[in-house]
Amino acid sequence: MDGFNTPLTIIDNSSCKIRASGNTDDIEMEGSRENIEGQEDNQPTDQPETEGYDIAARTETPGSNETKKDAEDKKVQLEKKNSDNGSGSDNVKEDPLSNREPTVQEPDVTNDKVEEDLSESPQDKAEPFPRGSELRESPSKPVEDNDPKHESGDEKSAVDVEGPAQADISPPVSSVSAADVERCTEPFCVQDFLTELGLDSKKLSLSDVLDISAEALQNKLPASPQDIPGYFLRNLMMFNSKSRNFNYTLTRTEDQSEKQETEDLDFLGLDEPSDDSYHPLDIIAAIFLRADPFLQQELMLKMSLCQFALPLLLPDGNKGCTFLLWAMRSIVKRWRPLSLRASAGFKETNVVIECMPTFSFIRLGSCSISKSKILNEVLSTSEQHHNFFVHSNMECGNLPRKISSGLVELCWYLPSGSEDLDLFPEPMAVLNLRGDAREFHRQAQFVARASSALFVFVNNMDRETNDSLSSFAESTTNLFIILSGRDVTDETRSHVKTLISSSVVKKNQFLTLGRKNDAEFAQTLRSTLQEMAEINSQQTEGHPITASQTPGNRLEEMAVIARELGIEVDEDDEQSSQSQTTSKEILHSIGTKGIEKFKKMKMTFQGDIWQKLSKLEKESCRLKKRGQMSVNEYLNELEGKQSQLRNEQRKKGVSADMKAFITALTDRPGDERKHFLQWMKFGLDFSSRETVSALREKYKAIYEKSQDESTDQRGAAATWKQLQELDRQISSSSLGLEHFMREIGLIYEMLINQNNQTEEEEGIVQQLPSIAADLMLDGFPLELIDGDVSNIPLQWVTAVLKKVEHKVGRETRVFVLTVLGVQSTGKSTLLNTMFGLQFAVSSGRCTRGAFMQLIKITGELQTELGCGYIMVIDTEGLKAPELTNIDGSYEHDNELATLVIGLSDVTLVNMAMENSTEMKDVLQIAVHAFIRMKEVGKRPVCYFVHQNVSDVSAHDQNMRGRKHLLEQLDIMTRAAAKMEKQDRRFAKFSDVLDYDAKENNWNIPGLWHGNPPMAAVNPGYSQKVFELKKMLIKYLTNHQNKRKFSTISEFIEWTKSLWKAVKYENFIFSFRNSLVAEAYKELSVKYTDLEWELRREIHSFVEMAENKIFNAKDDPESVAQSLKRDRVLFLEEKKQKTLQELEDYFSTGNNANLVEKYRSDFVSSIESVIIERAIYVNSKSDEAVQRWRGMQKLNDIKASYQSRIEEQVNELLQKCRQEKKGMDDTKLRAVFESMWDGTLSTLTHGPRKTINIAGDMETSLMQNMPAHGRLLHEKLARKNLQVERIEFRVNKNHIDMNPDDGEKQIFSFTNMVRNFFQQTSNDLQRAQQRVQWWMHECREHVEQIARKNHDYDSTYFGELLRLVDGKIQEHENEEFTFNENFRAEFSIHICSLATERFQVMQDRFWKKNDALQLLQHEKESYYKSFKNIYQEKDQTKQGAESFCKSCLEPALLNAVNKKLGPEIVQHVRYQGKGGKFKFRKNFQVALMLHLKEVDNFEEYYRYIQRTVPFEQAWLRKQVTQYCEAPSGERPLLCSLALDILKRFIILVKETINGVTTQTNEAAVRCVIRALKEKLGSEIQIPGVQLAAITFRSTNINLEHFTRELASFVCKVEDSLTEHINSWGSDIGAKIKTLSIDPATELYTMLSGCGARCPFCGVLCDCTNATHSQHSAEYHRPEGLAGYHEITSRKLVTENCTRLVASDSTFRNKDTNGEFWPYKNYRDLGERYSCWNITADTTIETSAFWKWVFYKYNQQFAQKYTVKPANPIISWDLSWDKIREDIEDKYNVKIDEFY
Repeated sequence: MDGFNTPLTIIDNSSCKIRASGNTDDIEMEGSRENIEGQEDNQPTDQPETEGYDIAARTETPGSNETKKDAEDKKVQLEKKNSDNGSGSDNVKEDPLSNREPTVQEPDVTNDKVEEDLSESPQDKAEPFPRGSELRESPSKPVEDNDPKHESGDEKSAVDVEGPAQADISPPVSSVSAADVERCTEPFCVQDFLTELGLDSKKLSLSDVLDISAEALQNKLPASPQDIPGYFLRNLMMFNSKSRNFNYTLTRTEDQSEKQETEDLDFLGLDEPSDDSYHPLDIIAAIFLRADPFLQQELMLKMSLCQFALPLLLPDGNKGCTFLLWAMRSIVKRWRPLSLRASAGFKETNVVIECMPTFSFIRLGSCSISKSKILNEVLSTSEQHHNFFVHSNMECGNLPRKISSGLVELCWYLPSGSEDLDLFPEPMAVLNLRGDAREFHRQAQFVARASSALFVFVNNMDRETNDSLSSFAESTTNLFIILSGRDVTDETRSHVKTLISSSVVKKNQFLTLGRKNDAEFAQTLRSTLQEMAEINSQQTEGHPITASQTPGNRLEEMAVIARELGIEVDEDDEQSSQSQTTSKEILHSIGTKGIEKFKKMKMTFQGDIWQKLSKLEKESCRLKKRGQMSVNEYLNELEGKQSQLRNEQRKKGVSADMKAFITALTDRPGDERKHFLQWMKFGLDFSSRETVSALREKYKAIYEKSQDESTDQRGAAATWKQLQELDRQISSSSLGLEHFMREIGLIYEMLINQNNQTEEEEGIVQQLPSIAADLMLDGFPLELIDGDVSNIPLQWVTAVLKKVEHKVGRETRVFVLTVLGVQSTGKSTLLNTMFGLQFAVSSGRCTRGAFMQLIKITGELQTELGCGYIMVIDTEGLKAPELTNIDGSYEHDNELATLVIGLSDVTLVNMAMENSTEMKDVLQIAVHAFIRMKEVGKRPVCYFVHQNVSDVSAHDQNMRGRKHLLEQLDIMTRAAAKMEKQDRRFAKFSDVLDYDAKENNWNIPGLWHGNPPMAAVNPGYSQKVFELKKMLIKYLTNHQNKRKFSTISEFIEWTKSLWKAVKYENFIFSFRNSLVAEAYKELSVKYTDLEWELRREIHSFVEMAENKIFNAKDDPESVAQSLKRDRVLFLEEKKQKTLQELEDYFSTGNNANLVEKYRSDFVSSIESVIIERAIYVNSKSDEAVQRWRGMQKLNDIKASYQSRIEEQVNELLQKCRQEKKGMDDTKLRAVFESMWDGTLSTLTHGPRKTINIAGDMETSLMQNMPAHGRLLHEKLARKNLQVERIEFRVNKNHIDMNPDDGEKQIFSFTNMVRNFFQQTSNDLQRAQQRVQWWMHECREHVEQIARKNHDYDSTYFGELLRLVDGKIQEHENEEFTFNENFRAEFSIHICSLATERFQVMQDRFWKKNDALQLLQHEKESYYKSFKNIYQEKDQTKQGAESFCKSCLEPALLNAVNKKLGPEIVQHVRYQGKGGKFKFRKNFQVALMLHLKEVDNFEEYYRYIQRTVPFEQAWLRKQVTQYCEAPSGERPLLCSLALDILKRFIILVKETINGVTTQTNEAAVRCVIRALKEKLGSEIQIPGVQLAAITFRSTNINLEHFTRELASFVCKVEDSLTEHINSWGSDIGAKIKTLSIDPATELYTMLSGCGARCPFCGVLCDCTNATHSQHSAEYHRPEGLAGYHEITSRKLVTENCTRLVASDSTFRNKDTNGEFWPYKNYRDLGERYSCWNITADTTIETSAFWKWVFYKYNQQFAQKYTVKPANPIISWDLSWDKIREDIEDKYNVKIDEFY
């Protein structure tokens, strides 16, 4: 046996490191190497203290020649001196002021004789502990027990300094001075050690550990001492059982390596431990010293799951220690003791309060075997071995301990109930004191008093040991002495005999190692423990103990012992104590009332009322129980019930216990609040476990009894009822912290909606969200979905998240990760392992609903990912057993999956491989959700996690499995798509998600390594989960540029929208989201901008093409072909540019991913615009060519006429000169007029095609109505054009009445007759009004044609008749239809009006293009030339003036007209107030404001019935008004035209200046030709006038001509300016003459497709021309379009969205009079299937249309010949309410529209 050997302070020559010498557990006594134990102290060597002495030895100088043998001799002498001075305590004198720390060189001990001498040193006879008193505390630092040198008997041990050593690497022996060692005082060294590890700055918190950084993801082995704590914590948080393995070694420098290579062969000697590594227990102790109480709890929990021994008494570095009771509070264990083996029951409880036998293990002096290793052997089976305690054979376990000596560790053995597997039938606790018990008196006495049995390891015994053991015998009931030496000395035998004879111990309480190996000795010790456990159990028989108790001590009772011994208990902290007191007051109420009663009485807001409110909320969405009530009436009834229930809640008020809970949260600072919540959590969990456990036992007993006994039907029913009641009680007996937080949320929701809040209530409303946000940021989960009622307290969740956003910053983005899977498949464990979280995973506490937790991202990773936090959402399990018998459980799972997948950026679908059926169900549910998200614009990433797949070849072997899974997913996709009515879009899983069968599947081995409860977490599980985590982050980093994560505000909006959507049965068509709406608005605006820019550039191209063709000298066909080729390249270039800009928007636009599903529609729209514009360009080019050719024929005729005129002019000149008569201007004029008239009288007007327009009309009518030729002949025969000019009147012969509904047959004959005449009269009025609208629209069509500068075309009548037929066909009315008689008469009437306009059009065209008329325009130019030549004047000025006046001015005016239309569009779009001409929704707001200002029923009615024509007409007026608005001194249109003119004038002047002057006679033509060529693509310079200008231009000075041209250009500008200003007198008329109509162009971009809702008639909101589905965000009440109840004939007040969400039916001509469910409207035909009508009862009609309906209810009813709707008083709204609603719904500010 090993006595109280005097510790030595040793410096190891080989390692050059100061080592704690107190670790002597494993010193081998004989035939082996020896560890010399020393004690670091501040006492001189000649004044030893108590049990030990410090020996100062010389340190070698660099020049020392001391040999190895000299060192050995000195060592023996020193030890002998120690033994001489250690005979008694009288020699001990304490010098507290001494700071000198002795240093002794460690000899190389290899001599067996030396080992013998040391082991039997007289110093072992130091004074024993006084009997009956506490063990005296040694002034020295605790010594470590598991030092490798002492734990192993077959390895040489290093000798350690007993106190904390210097943190850095010790210098070589020769350089270490005594002063250096003396500086290593205990407190200073602990702090030094913490500093070396980087733990000296601040307390570690849980959030510090959970934060994610790039370094954490790499998880590299430590590269510096500061890396070690982080490495350990990261791995521990992942349940990595290898987290204690962190062998860190500094990289040696190159010089050191070379030096070692050149030195002697010392490497052949025994290896010494690296000086650069650290003992695991030192790291653990350091971390616990720096961890805050909450991190300590989490560390304890994780270490327990890894089956690590836990620190119970933690040395503090100041010779004191702390009992870590609070830190262990969170540990809950489950096991099956012997007593429950037969019943297959189990126990689950918090280990702090559980009573179980405790066996403690200490050592006295050195020990030849490793105590810790032996304990691991004792507590482990050969199949399931655990290193509970670190020992010397473990990685870094052979290193010297620096600060962890004196540590008391704790572990448990818990049985599983299996006779074959269990080592012990009952649970037990094991305590292990690290270091020599003589050095740690207080810890030794604690373990002695706290133990059921104390086992003391000694090598051999001496008098001191004998006395110490006697002292221990008085402190503990059962003392066992383990003689760990291989041989027992005579002295030991003597002392053993003395102890036995004095009855201190019995003979069977001695265990000897002898020649046993470790396994044999472990079995011996295990048997002793089994006997002691059995005796301990028998001793308590007959004493009353509850079913939840086991004989032994509780940790709480041990804390009492610790306090008595002066050991600090962590729970005695003031914050913890006060929090515990407060929590006990609330928990006491639970204990007295029971959980179920407490929840019913004290948690009034989440009881039955909350359940009913949640059901009513969903019913208000689904309307399944509406019956025959109207939707609005039913919703009002539901709202009344909800209001009544809320009033009941308010009357009950907040309970006293909840007030106390709220007060505790609001009045306590951060850490104290967290203490309080933890105390509450412990108490609530305990109460729930105890209650549920008792109920389960009762349930089990009744069930088993019912199976064993045969009972009659009545008895079976009674038993079943009893079991059902117990089942209900079990479900309602769960009470956790989440219930209190849920109650707070519901209280908040009640108060926030309550008027007249008290001061206290205002404080609650203001403080609670902020407190909850703080808790969430501190790592507390926030309940998102209440799993008990499947509801979300949206206001509470929103308020909390808003506060979180305020604290972390509005721009902070979150990456959302969700896990889905079957219940109890390890979803929460997966998240806890991946991120170190705290989601509940204990028995009976499966997650209900969904909880979210935030994890901070730090460092560069935050920038790489583009987000600041990860939000992890843990969900309840799908296919929950408790929901299998509940109707709608599949819908419940679908709703949950849809919600969380919709919120998440990445979804992990967790699947246990054991149950393929459940796996398929989960996949089916997930596929539904993914399809829905695909539809609403979310692009979640999905990974399938296959649990319990551990084979190393699983990934390759599962290739067929992955293929099969994909096949299953494809099948499920088709099935789900069919259910979602999206089977045309989704045929396979890859249509829904980007799925890679290899990358998106992860195999993870099972969680446990061995059999619980003694199983540790499988290292393979931790590793695979970590790899999955890295892969997720890597994926997100790689795709960061392609997707933007949500801000918290956006996450809130998604939550609201998704939650609203999942409450409706048809999800895809009920989804609304303001983020999506805003993103779609931005996309639409972007698209219209792109479309307009594209159109504008194409207009410019067409203008350029027309100009080039017009200015062509020869036939322009080649020019046209060249332009067509250019057009192909031009359009392709513009198309690619536009598509690229659209692509850029989707890549960089804010929330562009939300409208990703619309990308293809907008791309198609651009392509369709390109195709349409290509046709437009070609047609314009062809028209220009045809016009050129037509003009060329005219020019040829005119040229011949000009030749005649020029001949006559030349003859006249010659004649006048020959006569030599002097003629003045009057005579010259008379002579010229005579010649001109005479010449023109010989010319004709040219060929003119005669067209009978009236005949064309009749032919077109016959072709359009071939089956009614006779009817047409009769009508045409009676046709009178004068009559046709008057208004067309509808009579009863024009309409056919539809058969009455079957419901109308219940009326009496008299009523039927009265109703018939009344109805006929109303129908005629409505028909007449409709015809008036058609007349106006047809006239507009004809006028648009007539305004063209084209000749009449016979196809015009065909177009007009098709327009008329379309209007007749689109007429919808259940009361009457227009017959063929009307069609014939109305067509004749319209065509007759058109005939007159077409005739005027033709006459105008021929007049404008008559050769003689054109020649007449040049008469004045010829006269001036004639006059100037005759008078021999310079023709320069006159030629320039003529060119500018006759050619340039009309060309510039035409160019301005062409440019003006697009310029107006550009200006109006971007300058219009409120953006009303830029986006359709703003345009709709402007229309509503107009209607409100007019406030005329007929205007409302026309807008509803003829929306598109109404909008077009209003927009035309708006454009006209806009152009009339003053812009400076003139109207805007004139200002825009003048701006265009200025640009052209500048261009013309620059062109003139660039023309080269010629010197020959033809130069004038060259100058003009050069001008035409340079300006040819910009303006059309007519060539027909040039003959008169260039006629006999010999006298023109070319230089002067160009100068005069520049001068006259200014005059042209003045003339045109005056002309343009004159347009201001009739802006509307001028706009009609523009080649490009700005109103039409604007409406093209604002109107979209123009499709009308088949029910209410509202236009489709989509502004892009091509889209797969029509949709409107806000539908109108269907009564505004004439829909009415069948029986009551009252107008319907519901809008489409509510009716589609209900079970209502409808009928019309499309249903052939049969009733059709609104829900299935899409199955009715193409007209309906192309419409996506949101099924949502919460989408209310806009306030504007409510007000219109309410005000004009009677007029609408009269118009439709039905009865008015029941008036809804709440629809009588003020303008302020209407205004507020418009601004809210359309996201506009009305003031901006004025």
